[in-house]
Amino acid sequence: MRISGLNAVAHKLLAVTTVVLVLLLAVPVPGVADETQKTEYRIKTAFLYNFSRFIVWPQSALEDRSEFSLCTLGDTLFKEQLETLIGKTVHNKAIVVKHFYQTTDVLHCHLVFIGKQEGLADTLWALKEQPILTVSNADDFIEQGGIIQFKLVENKIRFRINVDAAKNAGLTISSKLLSLAINVTGSR
Repeated sequence: MRISGLNAVAHKLLAVTTVVLVLLLAVPVPGVADETQKTEYRIKTAFLYNFSRFIVWPQSALEDRSEFSLCTLGDTLFKEQLETLIGKTVHNKAIVVKHFYQTTDVLHCHLVFIGKQEGLADTLWALKEQPILTVSNADDFIEQGGIIQFKLVENKIRFRINVDAAKNAGLTISSKLLSLAINVTGSR
């Protein structure tokens, strides 16, 4: 009788342990999710920095400025990570990072990362002939007239480029950068 009682207790203990283990595995671990997002933000920040290095702006967009303006428009989840670029240089200009919510506020920026916002098509229309590199995660971004679109492909961050939109903005994209894109639309 004693052995069967122990077996019953062992079975109950095993059942409780299994339920607790399943519940623990079902709950997301904040540290893992946060670290994955931080890695994504670091990669996107590095891409933005390197985009600025491998794109040529018209001389008029750089000559009267002492700084290179990297801006965000709308809600962006990696504003803090972008701050790590402050003080680095591109085109002999120190990078400054600014955050805006109105399209008219980014007209003085060199590079604009467009986050979640209403009226993407209107924003791209307003910026299309300005010497501003537009970048976003938004679906169909380059089809709507954006220049560079981040895409997640097989859990890796990649990018697409719209050469015609870059030309309309007066920007020249390095062939090295074009060769790294997963998709290039427009005439080279």
